[in-house]
Amino acid sequence: MKNEFQYRLQKALADRQISAAELSRLSGVGKSDISNYINGVYIAKQEKCYLLAKALNVDPNWLMTGEEPRSADRPPVELPPQDSISDNLALTLILSYSVAEEWQQRAVREILKIPEDLE
Repeated sequence: MKNEFQYRLQKALADRQISAAELSRLSGVGKSDISNYINGVYIAKQEKCYLLAKALNVDPNWLMTGEEPRSADRPPVELPPQDSISDNLALTLILSYSVAEEWQQRAVREILKIPEDLE
């Protein structure tokens, strides 16, 4: 049985009409990793899932969970440089915010010092 991530990735590739090799070039994710995702061997971790979603022009949350709309209606979030732990934390916060519960969103706003009226 196909895992759900595998199905969504295959669907996005078919919709975009691109090959796994082209997805690798567009996303920067290795060809062998993409092959493993397509064949259901592994499910992409959050960072690679974001890169794949950006290259496929689908919502990262949809690709990861299937819960969001497939097309990316909002402008893409720019990835921070990947050279420090704080950058990885920021990426995790950005990707997790929209699916977080209200108390978790409040904590993120507090950490990032975002006023509640700027949402």
